[in-house]
Amino acid sequence: MENSIYVRRYSGDCDDFAANKREIYRYAGYGGLKDPNDETIEKLLGEVMDDCKSDLAYRVCYRRMELTRKDGVMQLPFPTDSKNLAKCLEGSREIVIFAATVGLGIDRKIARYRLISPTKALLMQAYGAERVERLCDVFCSEIAKEASEDGLFCTPRYSPGYGDLPLETQKDVFRLLECDVQIGISLNRSLLMTPSKSVTAIFGLREKKLTEHQKKCALCGKTDCMYRDREETEACNENS
Repeated sequence: MENSIYVRRYSGDCDDFAANKREIYRYAGYGGLKDPNDETIEKLLGEVMDDCKSDLAYRVCYRRMELTRKDGVMQLPFPTDSKNLAKCLEGSREIVIFAATVGLGIDRKIARYRLISPTKALLMQAYGAERVERLCDVFCSEIAKEASEDGLFCTPRYSPGYGDLPLETQKDVFRLLECDVQIGISLNRSLLMTPSKSVTAIFGLREKKLTEHQKKCALCGKTDCMYRDREETEACNENS
């Protein structure tokens, strides 16, 4: 298991990949509103979604690895002093390291529309961000279902550059997953990924189910983040 890199490809046509317009508007800067209350923007978003559908190529590569401990300390397959990652993986028996992308097609379209329709380009950026996050959600849900057969539960996913996990960890993730060979993601000297709508992340598989307070945004102290899940955070705060 530890030496295997797996690849999954998705068509994006199933119900699991239905677009969440509220999230798209949030990524576009409209906050938590369901709609921007602007028929023109709503129409443009519909055009963007139709225009970009054929450009999306949903791909994930990953490794599922045993999480060992030495003197009570987790032994990850890369060096890190991240306390937040350790907290996220607390109690885990295994870890899953993965990279996901929706491909270069939407990047090319965004670059073209920046010149002819900046508003459409903005909505494409937001749509691409929502698409790759949805891909991550679908993949993690699949792993959760498979892990449940072994009596395991998933922790939230945690990405390089988030909290106190340095962006330099990208190098270790790319080394472990061979992202360029497996699904065509490259990493430049600034540690930015191409295609831009790509995500790398780590999550754990543990024997005890997480409480609501242990999920997602509750792990991060950055309360002013525009991408923070407001509903979940408020619920977690009520339970703390």
